[in-house]
Order: sequence, then structure tokens, then C-alpha cells
Amino acid sequence: IIAGIAPLKAQIKDITELKARIPALRDSTERAALYAQLGMLYTNRSLDSCYYFGARALDLAKRINDKTGEAEALNVLAFYYMERGNPYLAYKYINESLALFEQLGNKPKICEVTMNIGVLLSQEGKLDQTLAQYEKARDLSKNLVQDSIRPLVLINLAQAQSFTPNPPDVTPLLDEAERLAKKQGNERFLIVARMARNVTRLHSGIPPGDIIPDQHAVIEETKANGYEYFTALAYLEMGNMYLPISLDSALRYFDMAINLAETTGYKGLHFHAMAQAYDVLTHMQPIPPQADLYSRRLLELSKEKELENQKTGMDFLQLALKEQEVAAEEAKLQSRRLLATSMVVICLLASVGSILVLRQYRKQRKLACYLKDSNDKLEAKNLQLEDNDTFHQKLISIMSHDLRQPLSSMLMLGDGGMVEHMSDAQRQYVFDQISLSAKTSLQAMDGLVHWMKLNTIGLAYTPSVVSLRDNMLTALDYNRTVADQKGIAIMDFVPESIELLAQSEMLLFINRNILGNAIRHTPESGQIIVTANMDPEGRQVIVRISDSGGGISEEVLPKLFNKERSEMASGGSGLALIVCREMIEKMNGRIWAANNPEGGASFYYSLPVSSPLAENAAPDATTISVSP
Repeated sequence: IIAGIAPLKAQIKDITELKARIPALRDSTERAALYAQLGMLYTNRSLDSCYYFGARALDLAKRINDKTGEAEALNVLAFYYMERGNPYLAYKYINESLALFEQLGNKPKICEVTMNIGVLLSQEGKLDQTLAQYEKARDLSKNLVQDSIRPLVLINLAQAQSFTPNPPDVTPLLDEAERLAKKQGNERFLIVARMARNVTRLHSGIPPGDIIPDQHAVIEETKANGYEYFTALAYLEMGNMYLPISLDSALRYFDMAINLAETTGYKGLHFHAMAQAYDVLTHMQPIPPQADLYSRRLLELSKEKELENQKTGMDFLQLALKEQEVAAEEAKLQSRRLLATSMVVICLLASVGSILVLRQYRKQRKLACYLKDSNDKLEAKNLQLEDNDTFHQKLISIMSHDLRQPLSSMLMLGDGGMVEHMSDAQRQYVFDQISLSAKTSLQAMDGLVHWMKLNTIGLAYTPSVVSLRDNMLTALDYNRTVADQKGIAIMDFVPESIELLAQSEMLLFINRNILGNAIRHTPESGQIIVTANMDPEGRQVIVRISDSGGGISEEVLPKLFNKERSEMASGGSGLALIVCREMIEKMNGRIWAANNPEGGASFYYSLPVSSPLAENAAPDATTISVSP
């Protein structure tokens, strides 16, 4: 799937001509626009050059306060980080670019960036959200005076639809895209449309021998025009076409795609091509030695990507907190200026006071009240900023704890020499437990990061259909070891048929923390009961997690989910409940707690179901009404 880039012709020639114009340019606005244009041109040829010109365009545009140039540069850098496999910065830059273009009222660019957000979502495997973005971009493109971006919108929509479970006929979309591209004389869009059509023909069952000649022509055309990214993509698809005809030819084209993607720095495409070649090799008998080489390289790339994303995720949070600190300092500076201005006014009024004593006295009293109110507000804002700073630092500590737990288990096994004294079955069990802990911790951290992204960069909340039972079982698996050690019986009465409109990772964070609290406060040989029922209207599910512990004190219960209460909580549990409440509210639900008449406490939360009760309720589910 291809990101939106301005129409390009004879790419190598255009790059040469634009670079030759740089020394003669004196206008900074034109220079910033030229840098951004070069960055766009290099997106299909060299990612390093793409970043070089995109970064220069952004720096220059900010220095001269050129909002159009800044938005263009952010769009270029978003594509760069998308191809580098860094979704955090890609989301940040793409959303900032969209916000600037919306302020400027640039409708063609709004359409283009909307489509590019869909491209980013597609690389994360979020097909439903991808299709929604492409449909929105298609609707926006209908109202444009110049339809220069519409062909690429239609091509991306066609490719996304072809991956749905029951794909529709995408030929009309590709036909319209080719017609518009020919009308515009845009060779790049025509090449992309031909590539998409060949892939669609292959998936529809047309013999590969009938498609290969045209694919050869596409490869030659992309090479002649310097479209390195498209050439690598065409090599990869040619390998797929040769699979049923000649395995040697297929592997040769896979190798060509791998080498070209690695040389030009397209990490995402490089990993995808290598994974596809490895899959083919593992189905051969005997398995060639090259498969082992690809396996080791894929493992190395996966580890590098995981470490980079973890580091970038934490760096991104620190960046967001830094931006908040800068904003706070600017607010303080503005308040000081206001205070200084007020003092000047007081001095002026005092000089006139010798003439108009009574009038000046009244004005001074009024002004004194105004200053006191301003100082009180300023002090309250400062206290709030300090509280938010402490709150965010504790959030980072929660994420660090979730990451450190599985890693500590691995280090303990390696340093203590425990693995050598275990049987194969014991080692496999321990490794399975570590893998489960690491996977669940990473999912919960993803939920926390996603919530932070919603609050820091204004990313729109987009729910999806989530199985409540599957999510709850994953949270139970994470806490099962501690429950087994205490001999706690966990009774799960969640119907399989209940599906929620929620964000999966945030829901996992909520379930995992509530269950962890219940296990921590339940005595040995106690029990925990998990139920889920529809509300009377059948539009929300009420989940109850009940323990047999000592209950919650009446003093703490009303403040259980308040931010002020987190200062008194230990181990981060109080802060986690605050985060749970804000996540639930983000997902259009609510959360509360109550003591059980028979002892212990129950935590409740409600969330919207994906469809009304008549369509989605399980036969054994009962309808109840619970109030906090």
C-alpha cells in the first residue's frame, strides 16, 4: 500500500533539476517548499535522502513561521518513520501535519494526509480502521476541484478491499484510477495501478504465465524511472507469480527484492520480503541451508525492532512530558508578564491618586481584589502542574515495572544456573510461563501507551469489536501463578457470546489490574467470581469481579478512583485504578466498587456492546441492574 505523494514524472531527471536550483534560491519559503518536494521525490528512491531533505524543510519552515512548509515537511517525515517501523513518531508527525492543513483549509492535502493515516494503520494490521480512513479520503476526493490525489486513494482502497474475508470486485476502482492517471499524465500512478491490477489478477486465479510478461514490463519501467521502492515491490510480487512455475526463479526474485530493500533502507519491505522467502524455503524437502540463514537474520531483525520500539515508546512519553513542561513554563511566563503589567498600572494609578484620592482608593481596592484572585489562580495552576508531573512519572514507573517483570525472570534463570538442573518438560513449562508473562505485559503496556497517545497527541479514539471472554482469559492467565500459590479458586462466568466496542489493549490493562488487586486482597484458599451481564436496555455489559477479602474501608471507598487518593496508595495500585477509570471513560463506560454483604469487595465496570441484546446476548446470560 502506497503513501500519498505529489504527482511525480521522470523522477531522476526531476531530482537533478531541483537540486540544481538550490544554490540560486534566495526566498526562504520557496527553499522550504523545494526541500519538502525533494523529500517527497526521494521516498521512492532513498529513505536516507528522504529524511535529510524532510528534516531541512521542517527546520527552515519553523524558523520562518511557514505553516504550509511545516505541514509538508511533517508529511514527508511521517512517511520516513512509517517505513522505518517507528509508529510513535509516524503518528505524531502525521497528526500534526493534518492539524496544520486543516487550519490552512488545504482540502487536497487534508485528503492526502487522511489517506496516509490509513497507510500507517494498514502497516499495523488494523484493516477495519484502514478501510474507514480510505473511505473517508475517497469521499473527500470527490469534492476536490483538481482530482490529482484521487487515483492513489482508489488504488489503496482497492488493495485494502482485496484483503477482506469476502473481497468485492475491485476492478471498477482500478479502472477509474487508471483513467484519471492517464488524464493527468501521471506515470507514477499508472505504474502503481498496473502493479495492483497484476496482483489482483493473480489472486483471482488467472494463470501466472499470462501475468508475468506485463510484470516484467512494470519492473523495467520502475527501474528506468528510478522508483527503487516500487522495483523492490515488483520483484517480490514476481517471486509470488513464479512460485507455481519455477521455485528457483521465485527464490531469485525474492533475493532481488531483499537485497534492493536492504540497500535502499526500506526496513519494513526488507523484513516482509525475507519472511516470505523463508516461508517458501521451509516448505521445501529437504530444507535448504539458506533457510537457516534467513531464520537467524529474521530473529535478529525482530529483536532489533522490538528493542527500538520499546526505547522509542519510552522516549516518546518523555518527549510528550517535556512538551507539557515547556507549555507550563510558557504559562508561568505569561502570568509573570501579566503581573508585571498590573504592577505598572498600579504605579500609574498611584501617581494620579494624589489628585483624586477617593476615586483612586476605590480603584486600588478593586485592583487588589483582582490581583489576589490572579495569584490564587496562578498558585492553583502551579499545584496542578506539579501534581500532573508526579502523576506522569508514576505512569512511567508502572510501564517500567511491566517490562521489567518478564525480563527479571529470564535473567534469574540465566544467572542462577537453574536451567541446567531442569528436565526438558520443566524448562519448556518455565519458558512458556515467561513467554506468556512477557506477551501479556507487552499487551498491557501497549494499552497504556495507546491511552497516553490519546491524551498527548490527540489521536482519535477508534473502538473495535473485542471478545470479553478472550480478553478476560488472557488477564486470568497472567495472574494465575499467584492465584495458584495462594490456593485461590477463580470462577469465570463470562459468556463467550459477549463482544464489546472497546480498545483491546486498554481493556486488558483494566482486567489485569482489577484481577491482580482481587488476588492480592483475597486470603489463601479464598475465591474470586467473575461475571458479565447485560443491562436492562441490552446496550451495555456490566462486568463484576468479586473477591472474598476484607473489603474496602468506608473512608477509602468514595475516593477509590480519585487522583488525590493515589498519593496515599502503595505499590502503584492506587495510580493504576486512576488510569483504569480514565481508560474506561475514554471507551464510553464507567467504573465503581462496593463492599459485598457477605464479605469482600466487588469491582464493576460497564462498556458498550458491539450489537443490541437481541442479536448478541448469550442464551444463559441474565439481565441485571447494578448501581454504584
